[in-house]
Amino acid sequence: MMRLVTVGMGLSLWCVALNAQSPALPSGRTAYRTLDEVNAELLSLATAHPTRVRRFALANPSVTGQTVWALEVAARVTEPSGRPVFLMTGLHHAREWPTVELSLELVHDVLARDGADSTITRLLDAVRLIVVPVVNPDGYVLSRSMKVEQKRKNCRLEGVAQPTLEACGAPEAVNAGVDLNRNYGAFWGAGGASPNALAQNYRGPSPFSEPEIRNIRDLMASEPVVIALSNHTPDAKVLRVPSAAEEPVPADVVVYDSLAQALGTDLKWDAGPWPKVYYVASGTMEEQGYYSAGTLAFTFEHAPGQRSFHPPYSFVVDQYHGTGAYPGSSARAAFLRLYAAAADARLHSVLDVQAPAGATLTLTKSFELQTAGVLRADSSRAPAIPLPTTLRATMVVPRGRNAVVWHVNPSVRPSQQAQAFIDERWTVSCVLGTDRASAEVRVERGARAAVDLRACGRGR
Repeated sequence: MMRLVTVGMGLSLWCVALNAQSPALPSGRTAYRTLDEVNAELLSLATAHPTRVRRFALANPSVTGQTVWALEVAARVTEPSGRPVFLMTGLHHAREWPTVELSLELVHDVLARDGADSTITRLLDAVRLIVVPVVNPDGYVLSRSMKVEQKRKNCRLEGVAQPTLEACGAPEAVNAGVDLNRNYGAFWGAGGASPNALAQNYRGPSPFSEPEIRNIRDLMASEPVVIALSNHTPDAKVLRVPSAAEEPVPADVVVYDSLAQALGTDLKWDAGPWPKVYYVASGTMEEQGYYSAGTLAFTFEHAPGQRSFHPPYSFVVDQYHGTGAYPGSSARAAFLRLYAAAADARLHSVLDVQAPAGATLTLTKSFELQTAGVLRADSSRAPAIPLPTTLRATMVVPRGRNAVVWHVNPSVRPSQQAQAFIDERWTVSCVLGTDRASAEVRVERGARAAVDLRACGRGR
């Protein structure tokens, strides 16, 4: 049968017909990729589609020194743009191989359908899709090569500044490493993350101790990531904050949960806050995105039912299309719903900025996040750790223009203590040669605000 899915911005997406036999994946893959294959594919995609794909390295190499690569996919990808960002990540946890595949298949899908599918063409015009298919390359090499097949964590070895993959894969190191999805800063140290270095959910010695997580933190702090997705396996859940028991009900709970429930319908999974539909966790990507920037961030738990973190590849194909083993549970439909949600200005904020052509615009805000009261091994609590945080994004006003539309996150920020917003403002600054101008602006979710920086060019 065919199923019509309505997405947040009013677009309609037809899912693939549900057949007993799943259609091929957009890339044509029939087996799990290795890390070398992933990295070669990212380069190949950027080379083949120079106006639509930009490959870039994240700032921090992995613990063993490997480069972590990302792709940006958008129409006119190299041009200045005030478009919102949809961030998708795969493989925080090394053994969750399907997350690499599903993330890359969306890239192949939208590139192949650009110009032929009006919905996807509009999304490529409206949104910058950033994909980090392998957050944890060290763990992936060890798991995918079957040297440590069930490895979950990264390659952090206590007391070793830069361990090797060989040392990480040694029998005595089988339980070593940090659970990367417990190492983010907001609410780090709460329940659902262990202070025990040998535990599978070890949170690390401090918030953001791991370079792989500093990569994602910095990416979210330097881009207007309005929607974020962390892909995992295998438990059939759509998860949002709160993930820790110490968190309040989200300030935007109605809009946030409405999107979660729509995603749950796409995937036929339970949807909601972690403690209600799954278990307690802390130091997760959702917490960092939501409490730092108001990003509507989610976790998907793909490829359920096989009780394997990386089932036979046919289950990846079925999950992408919502066919075969997962009739109607379409990762593709859910991904496209999030993609469309990123384009929906009702779900973020918009700035109408007047400034001269060629000016560099900067959007910035500094504040203090906090960990939770840090749970010690003896179950006592240490005080919360302050986390000085700066969000900073830039763009250049295109030639021939004297105004830009900049899609951003709200300036008001969700509180970590109560179901409330913290009344904050963005500072928008303009630099053109020796000219300077700046303004402060308050903007809520779903609102637009005007910013006049024309004075930036009056001295020229």
